[in-house]
Parts: sequence; C-alpha cells; structure tokens
Amino acid sequence: PHSRGVHGYSGPSDVLMVLDAKSKLAGLKIRHSYDTPSHVEDVAKDYLFMERWNGKTWDELASQEKIHGVSGATRTSEAVAKSVILRSQIATTANLEANRTITFRWQDAALILITSLGLALAFWKNAELQKRKTWIHILMVVYLGLISGDLLAQSLLTSWSTHGVPWRTLPGLVFLAAAAFLVPWAKGHPTYCTHICSHGHIQRWLMKLIPAKRRPRPDSDAKWSLDTLPGILLCFVILVVFLKLPLDLAGIEPFDAWSLKGVGIATVTIAIVSLIFATLVPMGYCRFGS
Repeated sequence: PHSRGVHGYSGPSDVLMVLDAKSKLAGLKIRHSYDTPSHVEDVAKDYLFMERWNGKTWDELASQEKIHGVSGATRTSEAVAKSVILRSQIATTANLEANRTITFRWQDAALILITSLGLALAFWKNAELQKRKTWIHILMVVYLGLISGDLLAQSLLTSWSTHGVPWRTLPGLVFLAAAAFLVPWAKGHPTYCTHICSHGHIQRWLMKLIPAKRRPRPDSDAKWSLDTLPGILLCFVILVVFLKLPLDLAGIEPFDAWSLKGVGIATVTIAIVSLIFATLVPMGYCRFGS
C-alpha cells in the first residue's frame, strides 16, 4: 500500500514481492493493474525484467538506481521498478516520505518542451518560429508519437479520474494534459489537437492528398450520423467506467497503435481507417471519432 501512489502510464499496479527465509527476493508477480492492459502484459512476459531482481536483499533492492524499462511499455515497467525500490526503502529505513517525492526525468522535460512549442506556435506570431513550424511538427510526430507514445487518450484520462492524477511521477504528461484542457477553456483554441497531437499532424498532411473539390460530400443523413458519433462514444466510455466493465478503452482509439509493439488488432484497425478517412474528410477522426 505504501507504493500505491506510484503510477504507470494510466494507473497503478499491484505487484507482489516474495522473499525467501534469508530475506532475498524469490520473485515478482503483477497480480492486478489499472494500467494499459497491453503494456502490463508486455512487462509480465518480459522475464529479463521480471527476474532481474531475484536474489537481492532489501538493502540491494533499495539501492537500485538505473532501471532499464521494457520497450513499448516503458512507463509501466518503470512504475513496477519504482514500486519495488520504494517498498524496499521503506522496509530498510521506514521512510514513508519517499512516496511523496516528485520524480522528474528528461522525458518530462521533453514533454514540457513539446507542449510549450505547441503553445508558442498557436499564440506567438513570431516570423522565425512560424517558418520552422513544419520541422517542429515533424519533431512532435517523431518524439511524441513514435518515441515516447505519450498521446492523450480516453483510457488514460478515465484511469486518472479513478485513481488520481500522477503529478508526482508523471509531471510532464500531466503538464501536457493540463494544457490540452485548460487552454481551450481559457482561450477557445484546441491547441493540443491542432499543434501538438501526432495523430492530428498526420491527418492534416493526408488531407492534402485529395483536392477539396474532389472530396465526397456527405449528405444530410450521413452528416447527422457522424455528428452524433462523438456523443455516442462518450456515453459508451462513461458506461464502461461507471459499470467497471472489463473492456480496454484503448481498443476504441488509434493512439495505442503509435507504440508499435503489443498493439491490439482493434487499435491498429481504427488507426488505419482514421488515416484513410482523413484523406476524404479533413481531420475526420478528430471531428467525428474522438
């Protein structure tokens, strides 16, 4: 319970530590997790990560510093590692304050920089900055989408609403989410969607493939159906959360596909369809699917 405040990408994990008679770790097991299921599965099946702790005493576990996470599930695996280290530190020093420290890494600095660049592009009409807009957008696609995979999603936000906002362990991601919500509320400008989100940038580039005059125009019935889709999806998400249905919300969004590892078929399908749809309807997924 002392490690309950340690969150992975979208929630905490219940990790069981088993020690032998000599107080050496015999093994770890993830009993339950509120983190993204595909990421948790990747970590649990990575025996090099799960067994790297075996044979270590409380003191040795407590002194661990550099942890190499599991590729494609970095934040989930780092949260498991931090939980083990924190619990070991508490066992050896009874330092309950350790759970209240703020973890700030280079990834957090990168997210804050990316967010700040997006805000600058949206509100600072500096000529030199605007000239480099395309290169900055490419940087966002490469880092935010392909390297870190820290795209905001319903699965992430619903988990935060249930288990708390992990501002101590993921300050960069919390800063990104705060900007995504507070800036439109204060300025009426969807900065995250238009200037930061990797999936949004790709859609914006794809919509230029077909000239506007050649794009099909949906009739009134089709447009009505598309307009009601976001509300239906939101109601579905609310039902899943309140009824605690065993469904992975990442499967109704394309964002998990950016991790390129351990991705479900539903997520990949939605990602591909949404990008094809963007060539016919500008920013189609952002307008009608999210």
